[in-house]
Amino acid sequence: MKTAALALVALACTPSLYSPPDTDGPDFTWEAPENDWGVSEPPSDLVAEGWHEGEVVPDFRMMDQHGQEVSLWQFYGQVIVLDHSTLWCVACQQLAAAVDETWHDYGDQGFMYLTLLSEDLEGEVPDQDELNLWADSFGITAPVLQDDAGVAATVVGDDGFPRLQVLDRDMTLAVDQVNPPTDAQLRAEIEALL
Repeated sequence: MKTAALALVALACTPSLYSPPDTDGPDFTWEAPENDWGVSEPPSDLVAEGWHEGEVVPDFRMMDQHGQEVSLWQFYGQVIVLDHSTLWCVACQQLAAAVDETWHDYGDQGFMYLTLLSEDLEGEVPDQDELNLWADSFGITAPVLQDDAGVAATVVGDDGFPRLQVLDRDMTLAVDQVNPPTDAQLRAEIEALL
């Protein structure tokens, strides 16, 4: 019985690996994920360029707090905040308290707030329970995503958390780093793009 329980725990903790699509390759065809967040299909000629200001950012697919796959590009046509946070970051926790209010204040103007959690308290990729803990603790009803694709490793580097980026309606990185990373400064950047 004990061995069976340990085997079940081991299977339940086995990470699922996901390779993001080659969004800048000539054969890339975007496909809509099945989730409850709404989909606005990007134009067929949208091409990923990179993670610098003025570039179209690559699509990524991550699991949300409900266990659904979410694609960044499914929000094409909206102003999008990418909030790179971790569970252990105090400044991230302070910012998280305002996420849902910010999302609801601008949502009807074509706005989406995506929280990408890259690390739990032990520095590992958070699991779905931890995504739900974050969402429930801060009353977040917007997508909270498991950054198992390693986007934060590409974007944040040595700059630290939280890292707030803002994309304009055509998936171009308009603001690489909201500075300071506060809700007030973030709102100013959002309003400039809406």
